[in-house]
Amino acid sequence: MHTIIGVYEWERASSRPLVFDLRLESVHPLGLTRTLIERQLADWLAPCRYRLLEALAEHVAQRMLTEWHCSRVVVGIEKPGALGDLACVGIRIMRGAEKRYG
Repeated sequence: MHTIIGVYEWERASSRPLVFDLRLESVHPLGLTRTLIERQLADWLAPCRYRLLEALAEHVAQRMLTEWHCSRVVVGIEKPGALGDLACVGIRIMRGAEKRYG
């Protein structure tokens, strides 16, 4: 997937590749295919202009929890080439749905 992300202006000049690792949990079958997930991620990423991977991961996690009615999600995002050829920058967060009573 590609999106504009980065702290520095040169990073924000064009879209950058990102690698996603998603884990979804739900008490009900989600009926999601890889193709559907990729399309939805592309739609969610299109308007995004975050500076930090943490903010983007939080955005994706909240969308999955609310729109796909997941009980728990794990979102991992890596930004290849962020530190040249030496390393890859990444983030992994886990979020759960709030319990709703009444």
